[in-house]
Amino acid sequence: MRQIEYTRKPSITTIRAAVIKAINAGETWIQLIWGENQITLEKSPYGGWIGWGWIGRNGGQDLAQEITRIGRA
Repeated sequence: MRQIEYTRKPSITTIRAAVIKAINAGETWIQLIWGENQITLEKSPYGGWIGWGWIGRNGGQDLAQEITRIGRA
């Protein structure tokens, strides 16, 4: 489980980098928090990732699909 909190609104590049770093460390549940906004990602037992929540215009499910597509499953 990895929880990452931001004090300033993170860019999608910052979010992607944090998620990939957590995945490379073996994490299967990742939560990114900025104020009241959050994205949660969870590794599915069937392969791939599931995501929910929002930070700005960045959605958790979109990020999960991107991670699964680039082979970080």
